[in-house]
Amino acid sequence: MKSLNDGDFIKIEFEMRVGEDKKLVSTSKADLAKENDIFDEKAKYGDIVVIVGQDGIFKEVNEAFKKAEPGKEFEVEIPPEDAFGQRLPSNIKIHTMREFQRLNIDPQVGKEVEINRRVGRIISVTPGRVLVDYNHRWAGKTVYYKFKINGVITDPVEKVNAIIANNYDSEGFTVSMDKDIRIEIPESAKFSLQWIDAKYNIVNTVRKYIPGYDIVILEVYKKQEEQKTEGEQAKTESTEVKEKKQEPSESQPEQKQENVQS
Repeated sequence: MKSLNDGDFIKIEFEMRVGEDKKLVSTSKADLAKENDIFDEKAKYGDIVVIVGQDGIFKEVNEAFKKAEPGKEFEVEIPPEDAFGQRLPSNIKIHTMREFQRLNIDPQVGKEVEINRRVGRIISVTPGRVLVDYNHRWAGKTVYYKFKINGVITDPVEKVNAIIANNYDSEGFTVSMDKDIRIEIPESAKFSLQWIDAKYNIVNTVRKYIPGYDIVILEVYKKQEEQKTEGEQAKTESTEVKEKKQEPSESQPEQKQENVQS
């Protein structure tokens, strides 16, 4: 296999550990997550698709993707300054209890909060004031990222599906390609605020990594009579059956006579 380049789509399994004790904080492997008490029932486990060179991936990991041999594990060590940064005392702020009351936030140690568009963790609660740490949870720690490449995606439709899955719950989406890329969204996404945000990222990512196509987002709203729920359909069918039973049938007298004779 030729070496990978920026823009290639790859399927990987991974595990990410932090600090001197190499504590596991994220993984694509369900069994490993359970063993380390970080399993999330809402999360999806299994191979993930990443784009080599994409923003949001550690530089050292991107470079390792290009050198790694598929099917073999590869581990990258990332120093704090290139990972989540060093811990800075200036990122620890004091807030008044009154401010938390105004924001309707119940201050509890360890709780993640967003204040003035900054995300932090409460590290101390005392009468009248709350101490919030705005450093990243793993700031100041070395990151150890282990991965294995399990495949390379070349089909454009599969690439689009992967981009959707990386930004939104992809269940129910239909993707097709001809002169343009057509994405039909499911009923569940049509009125979703999360989809509105995700659509922006999906369109920009598709434009960048699958260039040369117009992108058409299809939102099909069926006629009202075609939108019957299963319960409504069952109720209609039940009514039709009852009406049929009440209708007189020419064959009924004959059947009754035969039954009497037998």
